Amino acid sequence: MDQPQQKHDPTARQSRTAATFALGRTDVIIIGLVCIGVGVALGFFLPALGSLAAKFPIPFGEVIEKLSRFDQPWVVAARPIIGAVLGIVAAFFIAASTTPLRVDDHGITIGRDDDHPLRISKGSFSTAYFDGDDLTILTSGGHQAFKGDVEGKKDAIAEAFTSRGYRWGEI
Repeated sequence: MDQPQQKHDPTARQSRTAATFALGRTDVIIIGLVCIGVGVALGFFLPALGSLAAKFPIPFGEVIEKLSRFDQPWVVAARPIIGAVLGIVAAFFIAASTTPLRVDDHGITIGRDDDHPLRISKGSFSTAYFDGDDLTILTSGGHQAFKGDVEGKKDAIAEAFTSRGYRWGEI
């Protein structure tokens, strides 16, 4: 028995997946490892930094110089551990301070779902553009709905908007 053939219509609009610009697990792991590595290195090299601080007028140089004079064995062992903990804290703050962006065929979502994100429907959207490093989104009434830093490369973000039929402008 013959099966009916489905015709392929290249002009038919297919629903695309949303373009999401956010730090991935790999990005967070790399940021964490770098921050931990810098913290451990600072813990190891604190005495050298102290002698450098004594020669040059750097910020907090006096404090660094005093801290580097502690040379008891437990302090020498604790400095890299404290540096690693401070690195973990720094990595957490860096990862938490990024703003994810999601662009789909129905609207735009800026922010994390668990933190009251800004949602802009396609009907209320007017235009988007980069003003320096900040993404700016205007509503159909001409109001600025969002201006700020988001994750992602500028070209990829512009492509995500234009490929889904959003108006993109440049200043």
